[in-house]
Amino acid sequence: MSEFEGQRRMPAPAEHVYAVAADIAHQKEWLPEPVAARPSGHRDRLRLEWDGGWLQVASGAAGTSHATLHLSAPAGPDRTETPARIRASLDRLAVLSGSPG
Repeated sequence: MSEFEGQRRMPAPAEHVYAVAADIAHQKEWLPEPVAARPSGHRDRLRLEWDGGWLQVASGAAGTSHATLHLSAPAGPDRTETPARIRASLDRLAVLSGSPG
């Protein structure tokens, strides 16, 4: 297994980003493929976990936050695409999170 991790600034407070990420209705819109299992959450730590990965959201400055996405990828040719999948997933989560209004 190879371990990959990426981080992105989010345009909303950590609690809002976590709520969007944990919302079952939005998970297929941002989760990286091929995540097969539904993530389980730790709301008190703003963390989602699933087999082979996790998402952690932390508070940032001025109403923003930072999301860290970690994935474990099996050996093979597909693992070279994992960093791009992480970036794309975090970008989709940022768009979904937008501003909490």
